[in-house]
Order: sequence, then C-alpha cells, then structure tokens
Amino acid sequence: MRDRFPVGTVQFVLFIVISAVVIPFGIHYIAGPQGFGSTLRLYAVMDDAFGLTKGTGVSVRGVDAGTVVSAGLNPDGGGARVELVLRGGTRIPRDSFLQVTMASMAGIQSVDIVTGRDDGRYLHDGDRLAAPADRQPMQMDALMSRAASLLQTFRTGTLASVSTELSAAFGGDDDSLEKLVTNGSALARLVRANAPMLRSLLGDWLDVLGAMDQTRADFESGMASMATFTDQLDAAQPVFVYLLDRSPAALDRATSLFDKYRGTFGGVLANLVAVEPIISDRSSSLATGLRTIPQGLLDLRSIVKNGRADFALIGTQGPVCLFYDEPRRAVGDLSPSQPNLTRYCPPGNGYGQRGAVNAPRPNQLGTQNWTSPGGVSGPPAVDDPLLIPNGTELLQMWAQLLERARNGN
Repeated sequence: MRDRFPVGTVQFVLFIVISAVVIPFGIHYIAGPQGFGSTLRLYAVMDDAFGLTKGTGVSVRGVDAGTVVSAGLNPDGGGARVELVLRGGTRIPRDSFLQVTMASMAGIQSVDIVTGRDDGRYLHDGDRLAAPADRQPMQMDALMSRAASLLQTFRTGTLASVSTELSAAFGGDDDSLEKLVTNGSALARLVRANAPMLRSLLGDWLDVLGAMDQTRADFESGMASMATFTDQLDAAQPVFVYLLDRSPAALDRATSLFDKYRGTFGGVLANLVAVEPIISDRSSSLATGLRTIPQGLLDLRSIVKNGRADFALIGTQGPVCLFYDEPRRAVGDLSPSQPNLTRYCPPGNGYGQRGAVNAPRPNQLGTQNWTSPGGVSGPPAVDDPLLIPNGTELLQMWAQLLERARNGN
C-alpha cells in the first residue's frame, strides 16, 4: 500500500478534501449570506440607526437570516439608510417591519425582522422594509439614565422600610405568600389569554388621551364648568334631599298609572303620528297662541264678579258677508299675495260688513271696480239681540219648566 500510495500523495488528497469542506464554511462565515447563492437585498429608512454597523446580524423570527451591509445617512435626507442582505430563499411578508433589539445585557445590538401576516405577498430584491420609530427600543444609555432617576426618588431608609414591612407582612405566613404567587400566575394567564382585547383597549385609551391632549383648553374649560356645576349641586342639597325623599312614592304612582293604561299607549302613539305633522306645520301659529293665551286668561278675570262669571253674549246680529272663493294656500307659505280689490258685500238689512273696505264713502268713491260680490251667511237680523243666560239662570229656568210640567201648565 505504501508503494502504491506514497505518504505525500495521501496528505495532498486529505488537504484537498479538508479545503473543500472548510473553505466554503469560512467564506460563508466571513462574507455572510452573500458569499454563496442568491441573496435578497432590502433597505430601511430610520430616524436613528441606533449605532448599527456593517456586519450586524439580522434575524427573522429569531433565526439568523442575514447581515447589515451598510448604515449611513439617507442621500434623500431625513434619517439614516440601513441596507440588509438576506439569504435568497428568505420570504418576508410585505407588512413586516424592522426592529433593533439588544442581543445581551452588554448592549450588543442586532436587527430582528418582525413578520406580519403571511398572505402570499412578499418583499422583492431592492424593496423598502418599514422601520417605525415607535417600535424601536430605548437605548441603553437612556434606559440607565431613567433607572438612575428612578432610584434617586427613593429616600434614605425607604427600601429598608419596605423590606421591613414585607417581612412583617409575610413572615411566618407561607400560605398567604403561596396564594399570592398562585393568584399572580392565574392573573398572568388571564392577561395572556385576553391580550388582544387588552391591546385594543389600551390602543383606544391612547387615542382618547391624544384627543384630550389636542383639546386641552376645551377640556380645562369643561372641568371648570363641572366644578361650578358641582358647587351648585352642593348649594342645592336640601332640594335634592327633598326629591330623594318624595321621588320613590311619585315613581310608584306613575308606575301604577302606566300599568293601568298600558293598553292605550299604542293608540296614543298612533294618534301622535297623525297629529305631529299638523302641529309641526303650524309651529308659528302655535307659538303665537302660547304667547297670547296667558294674556287672554288674565283678561277673562275681568268678567268675574262676586265669585261668578257675569257677562252677556249676543246670540245673533244678523247675516255676515263671507267670501268662499279664496284659494287655500299651503301651510307655511308666507309669500306675499295680491289682494282682490274687486270684492264687495252686497247691500242688505243688517249685513255685518266688516273692514275698512266697507266703510261709507262720499259719492260712491272706490266702488266702481267692485265686481265680485261676497256670499252671505247667518240668520236674519232681529230688532232686540237675544241674551244667553248664565249657568245659574239656566238652572232656574229648568226648575221652572219642571214645576210647570208637574202642575200641568
């Protein structure tokens, strides 16, 4: 064997085999994914590159997938441009984004691509990868600075007091501590199970806080008005005490009333459907009536004498001249209309010809264009007007009629 395969030849073959195996791994280790095979080049524009340098590892879902090949200022301005090279077979959904993470407590940074929903649409070579600023971590120096500020808020002896109180609370009470840990685990499982709902609630709450911040002046004014309203409620405390004392009995009576007439509510609502359009179309007349009715009621008091109404009503005054050919206008039509100057009331005995147009004029002035006589309505005129008796007089007349009937008169 030694004669057929010299030692030098065997060593040379072993060197070739080892080189064929080791050298590709070395090239891949040094050059990264772009050493062999196809690659996927992506770039991201960030507000802050967070100290990323060439060679920083890139992972997808925690698996090493590539490296950062360059990080510098964006030529177009506005942030930094970070270029990545991934293995060619890596598929990145379009709604994914880049996030800088801390690989260890020493502050070694790495790039992690957080993938979105896999809907079949992927980024291609040269595409831009999103890098939202609000999804990037806080840098170690800022984190340590805030931690130092937090520790400075603890006064001397505070930690010792907390430790003493915790020892007094849980010392010798293993069951309570065990229950607290068990309940904490159960609470953590509950929070994890409802994480989507809690995330939605927190997101909505952040939106509410943002809206409140944008309307800070209005919010402060509203709080001042609320404080004033609270002071007024406090000043009116006796009234509320009275209402709280009387309201239950009043509500019970109202409930009984509603239960008694429950079957009629449908009819009432149906009638309101028919009445409401009529009232709404005549809102102006209704408003006028509501203004004049109180004054009319006040004027009616003038006929009250010695506790009874004392007035005389004329039952007839003869016919009245009326016009029936006036076309009706639509409700709410307030446009001006032209008056008919050719109308007149025909002459007659006792006609109630009202209005300035029927006032006597010398030499028949203004009557030459009167061609439209009005209609006449009403009973004929009498010499002495009839008087309508009041209630007491009617009762007396009724009693006299009954007396005459009993006596045969």
